[in-house]
Amino acid sequence: MVYITGDIHGDITDLESRNIGRLKKNDVLIITGDFGFIWDNSKNELKNLKKLSKKKFTILFVEGVHENFELLSNFEECEIFGAKAKKIESNIYCLNRGEIYTIEDKTFFCLGGGEVEDTFEIPDGDVLNQKSMPTDEELQHAVDNLQSVKRRVDYIITHEAPASVKRLIRRDSSINDLNLFFDTMLHNLRYKTWYFGSLHTDRVVSNQMTCVWQDVIKID
Repeated sequence: MVYITGDIHGDITDLESRNIGRLKKNDVLIITGDFGFIWDNSKNELKNLKKLSKKKFTILFVEGVHENFELLSNFEECEIFGAKAKKIESNIYCLNRGEIYTIEDKTFFCLGGGEVEDTFEIPDGDVLNQKSMPTDEELQHAVDNLQSVKRRVDYIITHEAPASVKRLIRRDSSINDLNLFFDTMLHNLRYKTWYFGSLHTDRVVSNQMTCVWQDVIKID
């Protein structure tokens, strides 16, 4: 089975407090950004990654905004579920931007990243910047992949929400170029459900749009 949950920010206690005990061997957990366990290479972080690597299920995540993108870029790229990803551990993978994965005969279009709204330093002293936002090349790669499947997928997994949906949940939300890009996708794709994180709330916006944070949602 495939399950979806939201931002974790490197907090293993938070993750284990969620309803993940029901996940079994061959199950897949997809995290909608801000995985956060690739941050500073500290002993505690490495210990937590090793603990996660012992889980029987597979953990997949799209990038959020609070990630150490330099560290993530150093991981080996591989192919999993029919598309490219970065291998973190034997059962943990970072899903590449704009790829379409086939899991249990269902297609998942994934596009992580977003805009950092506040100044936020990563451990080596650099400030998160445009690396958190998809590049023009990555967006074009996403468009090309969607065109190759005639703009039809089963599920969409992102960190950010479409602009109109983001403002529906929080009227004072700032809108960035990626939110506007996703608004265009709303009107040009056919899909069952779009799952996104970022806003730290669990809310079913419509039959096709769900904001997820601490819920663990099973995909039927």
